Amino acid sequence: MKILVMSDSHGRRDLVKKCIEQHPDVQAVFHLGDLASDVREMEKSFPDKKFYYVRGNCDFGDSAPTERLVTLEGTGILLTHGHVHRVKYGLSTLLVCAGDMGAKIALFGHTHVPYNKYHDGIYVMNPGSLAYPRDSSRPSYGLIEITPKGILINTADFNQFLKV
Repeated sequence: MKILVMSDSHGRRDLVKKCIEQHPDVQAVFHLGDLASDVREMEKSFPDKKFYYVRGNCDFGDSAPTERLVTLEGTGILLTHGHVHRVKYGLSTLLVCAGDMGAKIALFGHTHVPYNKYHDGIYVMNPGSLAYPRDSSRPSYGLIEITPKGILINTADFNQFLKV
């Protein structure tokens, strides 16, 4: 199963749509907040994909949860924006939460900076921001592939699809 992961699109639905169009082979799309409504609008345009999203610190009044556990291909995946886990100050709270929930993958946003590491049995990824990257990073998103042989997670540079 292939999964597209994005975060912090902040109203740039055009970039969200373009990113999904560039990956027609993904079966699921995750949005990690700020603005969850950007991806919610895509459900109508891409009915062949499953969409999962959480609320971020800029999703005022949105009814999406701040975190959720999704199980795909038998793999538990924690989705959170990260602000409730204070990810700007470290990942320990996120890792404890993921471990307590039985997640093999922990996904977060909020920092607008891509991150991709393996910590004590948990794959941890921040796809960065499609719209407003920080700390000299470039617009980015993530890809996850879950196969019988294992899990592959990567962040990808979105500039290849943009006219900059």
